[in-house]
Amino acid sequence: MADTYLKPLPIPSAESAPYWEYCKKGELRIQRCASCGAFVHYPRVLCPHDASPDLEWTQVSGRGSVFSYTISHRAFHPGFSDDVPYVIAIVELEEGPRLMCRIRDVAPEEVRVGFPVEVFFEAVTPEVTLPFFRSAVQG
Repeated sequence: MADTYLKPLPIPSAESAPYWEYCKKGELRIQRCASCGAFVHYPRVLCPHDASPDLEWTQVSGRGSVFSYTISHRAFHPGFSDDVPYVIAIVELEEGPRLMCRIRDVAPEEVRVGFPVEVFFEAVTPEVTLPFFRSAVQG
């Protein structure tokens, strides 16, 4: 963990606070509707499929594949200046939901749609642990 984290940090809302608490424990949990069974991400109060308020935090595998991505060659924030180029992706989890994330520990030119990835967590401050994705291919 760096002494000073210079990138923007999430500001948890009432709905997203459990997501960030699970990340701090090294768990990727996504809401799942107890009524219709659909996974729901981003966190919210009602299921977007059937408007049920019965959303439960369910641990997911953390494995998936790149659904879409871009390689950023310009830092949108000064804290990312040392990271360029870096990959911003939408990862589709094995369970179905899609998450926007950073792909790390992989050369940007190696990333493709369908590229297999897995989650890992990094405590960037004493209060905040962020999920990142890396190659799921061992080698």
